Amino acid sequence: MKIISFSYTVEALLAGAKTVTRRDWSERYARSFNAGEVVQAWDKLPRAGGKRVGAIRLTHAPFQENVRAAPRWAFADEGLAWMAVHDLRLQGLTPEAFWLRWREENPLLWVVRFELIERTVTIEEA
Repeated sequence: MKIISFSYTVEALLAGAKTVTRRDWSERYARSFNAGEVVQAWDKLPRAGGKRVGAIRLTHAPFQENVRAAPRWAFADEGLAWMAVHDLRLQGLTPEAFWLRWREENPLLWVVRFELIERTVTIEEA
């Protein structure tokens, strides 16, 4: 089974506040994912000592989007609004600052929409 790691946003994922992730994937890799597919959710990559935290079901096939043109609700869908309310940081940045930097550095990314279907740990255990 495929995996996707959610290192910086695992708490938002487990809270059910994250329903999309944007990835800098190759086209070949992105196209290997399909709508309806169940994918393991990890806190980090296994080779980095990660652990499985749940499972997600893709609600759409991945598609490319210019992050600068992302709709205004994308911030919340990424779980960043939830993280801001809970005063969590990403790479030492507030979610707002992270989003602004990310939009400038990574204009074209693969959008992966999903629903959380299983949790194997709690937010506190993540």
